[in-house]
Amino acid sequence: IRDRGAQFAEVVLTSISLFVLDLEFNSISTAGIKALMKSIAENNTLTSLTISGNQLDTNASKAVSFALAYNQSLRSLYIDKCSVGYATQRHISAGIVSNSSIKLCVLTGF
Repeated sequence: IRDRGAQFAEVVLTSISLFVLDLEFNSISTAGIKALMKSIAENNTLTSLTISGNQLDTNASKAVSFALAYNQSLRSLYIDKCSVGYATQRHISAGIVSNSSIKLCVLTGF
């Protein structure tokens, strides 16, 4: 679905109650991840997100961190096969730590 699909998912997340979103191996770039994470930060129904196999560089990880810092419903995040490096891990961890009401129980890909 690439970036266009991620932008579509962004619109869907603001329009309906969606609980599970699986965008595994969809060639989503940093721009698509950033657009998607903005909506996820504001979403209060999504409980599971899979973005495994997509590009997750430092800038994309900052967007993920932002989403995790503000989202209060996400329980599972799957980021397997995203070539997550140390800097990316630090950004994502910072988002989790900064959210005192996060319900995240499952995190894969570290």
